[in-house]
Amino acid sequence: MEKKLLLGNYHRRVQNEVQNCGLFTTMNKETLVHYRPDREIRKTVVKPGDYTMVAYEDSRCKIRIWHVKSENQAGPCEIEPECRIFNSPFDGNVIIGDMDSYIDKDVELILQQMCLGEICDARLIYKNVFGDLMMEISCRIELLDLTEEQLISDWSWARLFESAVHHKERGVQLVKDKRIVDGFRRFSKALKMLVAIEPVDRVTADAERTKELLNMRIKLYNNMAHCQLQFDEFGATLDLCSRTLKLDHNNIKALYRQSIAYTGLAMYEEAWGDIQRALEIDPTDKASIAKAKELRPHIEKINKDYSTVIKKMFG
Repeated sequence: MEKKLLLGNYHRRVQNEVQNCGLFTTMNKETLVHYRPDREIRKTVVKPGDYTMVAYEDSRCKIRIWHVKSENQAGPCEIEPECRIFNSPFDGNVIIGDMDSYIDKDVELILQQMCLGEICDARLIYKNVFGDLMMEISCRIELLDLTEEQLISDWSWARLFESAVHHKERGVQLVKDKRIVDGFRRFSKALKMLVAIEPVDRVTADAERTKELLNMRIKLYNNMAHCQLQFDEFGATLDLCSRTLKLDHNNIKALYRQSIAYTGLAMYEEAWGDIQRALEIDPTDKASIAKAKELRPHIEKINKDYSTVIKKMFG
């Protein structure tokens, strides 16, 4: 009798603790995971899981998804082929933070609010700028398994650098596939890994290691500048090129892209100066030669206008 009473008290304490975490109170009640005017992500807990085991950045999850429906205003619709989770083949394995499609990344947000063993009904609602429904995806998700990883703050230098290389290479492939925004996100993530490594003590640091970090940072700045140019973000491009040139004064890619950005801002003399500097470094660079040919009429006009003004002043 006494043992049963003690067990009863124990289970009541556990139940109270779980209720305090909000797991019982949200059972069968739809909750908002994330909101933006063009997007809503919602979930309803069908079966609670182990609230002591939750997914976070870089956690490895094994999930099961079924009852998938995708609809728009006209009825059933296809899900974008870039989405991995809702398209075949999908093996059920997800590394949090390693997705590129916006739909996959939204599922990651749901997984980060699930417990191990939990089953939930999820809804992903997408609208246009006028508030019209573009697509709604509903499904049931079960978090089957979860491998907890170290916090990034506890990662070794080698692991951080390996992760930076992974995200950089993935970003390059995405840019080749014309997925510029997704590629930019990968380059940004790689840069965050480098920031986590630094500051490097240049007195005690290995010279080869320092060189690797420097070269990786330069590549990322250049790649991000390329992405910004695709959307005519000339100011952001100039900032990234400036960062590159502080690390490598003779970087031809940075000089070339900075010249393009100046051209976009109609700052032709600055653009000409950069492209001439690039040609001093490598007179055979085809991209710089073509850019110089494009800029020459602008520079000749500027010189002609300047000569006209001088003649009027002193004629």
